[in-house]
Amino acid sequence: MQDYFGEKSPQVEPGLLIAFGVEISSRHSRADELIELLRFAERIADRKVSQYVKKAFYDSKGNLCSLELDPSVQEGDAVASEILDAATEFISQFDWFGMPTHGGEIAKSYAAT
Repeated sequence: MQDYFGEKSPQVEPGLLIAFGVEISSRHSRADELIELLRFAERIADRKVSQYVKKAFYDSKGNLCSLELDPSVQEGDAVASEILDAATEFISQFDWFGMPTHGGEIAKSYAAT
């Protein structure tokens, strides 16, 4: 029987998808990470900024998502703000201009304390 919950056990295949024009992937093909990224991609598409996100890669081992943004996106501009809002809503932990940032359920649990 397949162990789907081991540290490096893939849960979803393929582990790389194109969603709303954004390449999303999870190092160990983890379902929870891909779900976060799918929701994120849907939100940025709805906000008309998905074309500014080239890739979203979840490093399963480091529990950190890296976003590859279009070079035209600058921290603090309107496009970056829309992307940040969506990432904060759905992605548990991500790199934002070199700063590890909590979002999703992690951010909600901090806010409750």
